[in-house]
Amino acid sequence: MSYSAKQRKVKTSVEGADALVRAIKAMGDAAEKVMMRGAEAGGKIALDDARKHCPEDTGALKASLKLTNGKATKTKATVQVDYDKSLTYGTHVELGSRGRPANPFLRNAVDNNQEQINEAIVSEIARAVGGKI
Repeated sequence: MSYSAKQRKVKTSVEGADALVRAIKAMGDAAEKVMMRGAEAGGKIALDDARKHCPEDTGALKASLKLTNGKATKTKATVQVDYDKSLTYGTHVELGSRGRPANPFLRNAVDNNQEQINEAIVSEIARAVGGKI
C-alpha cells in the first residue's frame, strides 16, 4: 500500500503466513485478484480515515480523495490513497508550508491504522483462499 503527498510506501507482513502464501501461489492467475482484493480492503480503511480527518474549507480536497489500484502479482499488490493533483494546495495541507503547519491526514490515515489495515488485508486474503488466520 502507498499513499501520496510525497510518496511513502507502507509494507505489511504477516507472522506465520507461509501456508497462506503457498495457497495463494497455487491459485495461479487468480492470485493477482486475491492480492488486489486484500490491498483494496486495507486501502479502504486508510481512505475512510483520511476522509474523516481531512481538513475542510470548501470540501474539495476531501471530496477528491480516492483509492486507486496499482499493480498486482501473485505475491504483491499495491493501492494508492491520494487526492486530485489539480488541487495543488493538497501537498501544503499534508506537509505544511511557510506559515502553515502540517496536517498529515494521509500519512496519519496509514500510520494510525496499521494494525487494522494489516488485519483487513490478511482477513480478505484468507477468506479468498478459504482459510482463517
